[in-house]
Parts: sequence; C-alpha cells; structure tokens
Amino acid sequence: MSVGSQVADAMRKLAEDRFEDAVVATSVALSATARLEYPTDGDKAACRKFLEQNLPIICKISWVSFGVSQPMNFRYRRLDSRAHATAVRTMPEMLYDVVRCTAVHEAKLPENLRFTKQPVIQLGNDGELVLPIDLIYGLLMAVVANPKNSGQKIDGDPVFSFGGKSIRIYELWGDRDKVKQFVGVK
Repeated sequence: MSVGSQVADAMRKLAEDRFEDAVVATSVALSATARLEYPTDGDKAACRKFLEQNLPIICKISWVSFGVSQPMNFRYRRLDSRAHATAVRTMPEMLYDVVRCTAVHEAKLPENLRFTKQPVIQLGNDGELVLPIDLIYGLLMAVVANPKNSGQKIDGDPVFSFGGKSIRIYELWGDRDKVKQFVGVK
C-alpha cells in the first residue's frame, strides 16, 4: 500500500461515514509522510515535527466552522492505564499521542474520542472528546501537500471540497503552495 492508496481509502471511508476507519488510514499516511520528511528522526519526533510544520493547513481546514485557524489545546483523559487523570495536551500532542498512536497501534480510536459530521467540539467532564471530521480532512490535506509525496499516485479520483470550492486531489498532490492557496493559508 502506498501513501496515495491510504489517502484514497481515507477519503472513501469519510464519504461512507466510517470515521474511525478513515482515521486509521489517515494515520498510516501521516506516519509514512512524516518519515519521508524527517528520515533521521524516530517515528514520534518525525510525526510531531510534521504536525507542527503543517498546523496552518490542519487548523484552517479543521476549525473553519468555528472561524478559528489557530491550534487548540485539549483537556483529555490520559490513555495510560496507570494514570487516569485528565491532562491538557497541545494540538500536535493530541493528534500524535491520542489519535495517530491509538489508530496505528490498535486499529481503532480511544473509547472516549469520537468524530462527527457536525461542526462541534465537545469536551466531557471525564475527558471525553468529540471532534469534527474536518480535522481528518485537515490531516489528509497536510499529507497531500507534502512535496515528498509528489511521486505518489492516488487511487481513483477523490475530490476535496472546502469553502464552497472543489478540486481533485491529484491536482493538489505534492504541492504545498497550491494546497495553502486553495484553503486560504498565507
């Protein structure tokens, strides 16, 4: 499987409302791209650097419904079974430690994390978290934008819609500037 096939798979699963499965495919594509971008770093460092570098794209797409384009911090219950307390996590920590790691290592999301089509962010008293699927699209577009993926091919002909406009993913593939322009990141 290639990064392109993982992106196409995630897009297909999003269209089918299979959000958990879409996160797994997105996380695999993200990890592979981060390792291409930072080949001498370990997986954790590479992924976190990749997420930091791409926060403008991820945030713009993720939080468009809220009129926010800045990273957010999240209060979230720790996944470590020895420490059930909640903690504040930065957006890259949350995306890597909670979303990506659980998806890649367990092929599912944590029980207290859920994605929805609704433009909402909900925080529960016990660290439950509901996030919009726009976050998944933000991660996918960060992967698509990465120049290290320019040699990849995407299966099918998926379309990305944002801000009332639509574009075929292959037109954005490996071109960070074009993705930024399409979503309005300066």
